[in-house]
Amino acid sequence: MTYHDHHIHPLGYAALVGGLDLMDARDLDDVLARVAAHAEKVTGPVIAQRLNDEGLREGRLPTATDLDPVTGDRPVLAHRYCGHIAVANTAALKLAGVDATTPDPPGGSFDRLPDGTPTGILRETAVGAVTSALAPLVPPPGDTEILDAFKQLTSMGIGSVTGIVSVGEPLWCGVADELGALMRLAPDLPIGMDVLVITQDPAALAAARETLERAGGPVGFRGLKIFADGSLGGHTAALHQPYADRRDTRGVLRLDAARDLSLAEAALEIGGTVAIHAIGDRAVDEVLDLFTELIHRGAPSHRLRMEHASLLTDQAVERMAELGIVASVQPAFLPSEATWLEKRLGPERMGTAYRFRSLLEAGVRVIGGSDAPVELPDPETGIAAAVHRHGINPGEAVTRSQAEALFLPPS
Repeated sequence: MTYHDHHIHPLGYAALVGGLDLMDARDLDDVLARVAAHAEKVTGPVIAQRLNDEGLREGRLPTATDLDPVTGDRPVLAHRYCGHIAVANTAALKLAGVDATTPDPPGGSFDRLPDGTPTGILRETAVGAVTSALAPLVPPPGDTEILDAFKQLTSMGIGSVTGIVSVGEPLWCGVADELGALMRLAPDLPIGMDVLVITQDPAALAAARETLERAGGPVGFRGLKIFADGSLGGHTAALHQPYADRRDTRGVLRLDAARDLSLAEAALEIGGTVAIHAIGDRAVDEVLDLFTELIHRGAPSHRLRMEHASLLTDQAVERMAELGIVASVQPAFLPSEATWLEKRLGPERMGTAYRFRSLLEAGVRVIGGSDAPVELPDPETGIAAAVHRHGINPGEAVTRSQAEALFLPPS
């Protein structure tokens, strides 16, 4: 069987293959040792991916104070594995001009000490304040490295993907011009790729569509990607009620209804799909409201996708079915979140998590992806997780054939 990954960050994955992966680090000392060792192998700022604080003995993210002794004046940025949180050392903060007087950006925040000094932990859009400063100094993956990474996908049975690409500030520091790289490599790509474009600029979206149509090779335009919230692991997915393990926050709602409605209409007008990231239950409801308005204005429901759809009430499942929208889910999140999801949500909300069976039984079209480099892209991991559930809401398990169907190529 040939699979399609419906949600992957192709250049982020390519950077991971040749970069520093911290997912299995045991404790902070292990993290620091790996960062120091990687610094000896690369030039420029040191970039790490897939930092997992829940897997560390200390159960917390490092801070600039932790990183500084092993990195000195060398800028360092470590992305949490969700992609929505990162940790910068003092050199990176200084290069970005981030200090106690720097205001939090819309849709993000800097963790701070009582006197306002940033700790180095960056949440949501605050990550961009540092990546934009570091990115020009980070050598991007070479063409051979990118193509080799994509060839690895074919060895996993993946014949095509829906690639998510930013045309402005890259999501993953060090990937440089994502669209330009795809254009350059399109004739040699070993897999097919339709592209969802991250931008808040309708003109940039239209230009990206025209660029992709000229690419040649197995590359095409799919549509627009928008963020409504963040991640459960980073406490930034937007919830109706506070996190069980952090009663001071309900997450971050990044959706701007007026702006994003206009942007979505611009995408639909040029033949694109609108894909909106929504993980928390509040974000899900806000996106459903936006989709309802788009359909009222004539949008075809099959071109509206909710990415992740992680926490769904019964009412949300019913609304998705009634609207006829698509749910794009990532079953590989289940094993990664098995040890800590109930800590975030509390037992009363666990029944809303990753409701694959309920969606299918309601008649919602459900498709599957990895979200690599957040998770590794092997479809077998996601298929097995959808069936076995790893202890999370086991009544939502699906059959093997249903799980495989999530990863079939678009019809």
